[in-house]
Amino acid sequence: MPVNRKIIGIIAVLCVGIVPLTLALWTLSTIETQETTLFIDPPTIIYDTLVVGKRFSINITVANVTDLKGYELKLGYNTAMLDVVSIVLLPEENLPIGDFSIDDTSGIIWMNVTYDGSSITTEEPVALASITFKTMKRGQSPLHLYDTTLVNSSGGSIPHETVDGMVLILRRDVAIIDVAPSTDETYVGRTVNVTVIAKNDGDVSENFTVSAYHNDTLFGTHEVTNLASGDNTTIIFSWNTSDVAAGHHYQLKAEASTVPMESNTTNNVFVDGLVKVKMIGDVNNDDKVDINDLIAWDLAYGSSEGMLNWNPQADIDGDGVVDKDDGVLIVQNYP
Repeated sequence: MPVNRKIIGIIAVLCVGIVPLTLALWTLSTIETQETTLFIDPPTIIYDTLVVGKRFSINITVANVTDLKGYELKLGYNTAMLDVVSIVLLPEENLPIGDFSIDDTSGIIWMNVTYDGSSITTEEPVALASITFKTMKRGQSPLHLYDTTLVNSSGGSIPHETVDGMVLILRRDVAIIDVAPSTDETYVGRTVNVTVIAKNDGDVSENFTVSAYHNDTLFGTHEVTNLASGDNTTIIFSWNTSDVAAGHHYQLKAEASTVPMESNTTNNVFVDGLVKVKMIGDVNNDDKVDINDLIAWDLAYGSSEGMLNWNPQADIDGDGVVDKDDGVLIVQNYP
């Protein structure tokens, strides 16, 4: 029995190696799965300010199609936002003829087109129609393709997929408007509370992440959910200063993650709040522990918050009162 040539070919490929065979099958699969696609180009149009009457155009475009002789489709849009100015059938060299209608009450464009000239065969995108809108109000408008039919020269249907578009006339903008530490000096190992205020300066509710840093080191994150337009939220982060070296200043900052299509990202970061992290016992903040710290402790001895001689830096153990235990810590940290 003669050997099937296809089997010989497969055996030859296998002899070369499994990797070339895998690549060959992947390439074949990629070619076979290329679908005819009907889509909006550009897919997204964004304006962060409203200019009533501003014109812009989108194309209804096809790619990866063979022998396209005609089509019918509907395109939905938001009539409160957009008004149709004109529709041009394309491509001109294929001699498009047909009909279209605009229902500005329901927001539906209907088109039924055939080509008197040659049919369209292309892998690259080709515009079938250009639609010009003008802007009326702020908001968002999906450009929804539906009830679509593509036909070939024999009248047969061409299988295809559709991809919608979107027009946004709104501002998306989240911001950090304040960063404030609970103190500007503390002892290493103490916890500093850092208050961060985030605001939604945009037109729609937003979800985003707020991150807190000392210098460039992250020490906390918080998820903000459904923050309404114009609202702000207060977040309190706890920074345990055990992660830094004593005797240095640390700059605090907070950052809001960028939301999709954000128009202004310059206000996403707010830098403020310089905190000195001191060595244990350095009451007077001169970067050393000596007799002067004991003198400052003695002046505040027996005090608590609200008293005239209260000094929070003399309360070294952070128990809310200046007592002998604080003095012991000063002595223990003498050089």
